[in-house]
Amino acid sequence: LEIKIAQGAKPGEGGQLPGPKVDQYIASLRNSVPGVELISPPPHHDIYSIEDLAQLIYDLHQICPEAKVSVKLVASAGIGTIAAGVAKANADVIQISGHDGGTGASPLSSIMHAGAPWEQGLAEAQEVLVGNGLRKRVTLRVDGGIKTGWDVVVAAMMG
Repeated sequence: LEIKIAQGAKPGEGGQLPGPKVDQYIASLRNSVPGVELISPPPHHDIYSIEDLAQLIYDLHQICPEAKVSVKLVASAGIGTIAAGVAKANADVIQISGHDGGTGASPLSSIMHAGAPWEQGLAEAQEVLVGNGLRKRVTLRVDGGIKTGWDVVVAAMMG
């Protein structure tokens, strides 16, 4: 189960799905019609603090104890502090999303001026989690620009 706090290329903006990608199935799930551009709202109206996130994670673990709960964060300055809170909230996985990836549906201004490389987010999260004795509590994952075997090696070496 994944709680998506933000996406790498457009943190705080929600998700954009171009009209040509909205088929009959997606339209029916979103109470829309095929071919119409859809935008997901950015905020989670039930999460305003780390305590709210911890409660949601707890509830998900109670409903489905065998499921792993992942929290998706954006690689940006300060992600280490947020990752520490997510680890203390008992998430099983922290997914760090870099700015370089996705469907290309983001506005150019978002792609050029929001988010950061996954390497930056992973390095900061790893440093803060290790420094606070929290690293063994969570699995770190990254996305948003893993393109070669070298990227996989770098990610493994970084944490």
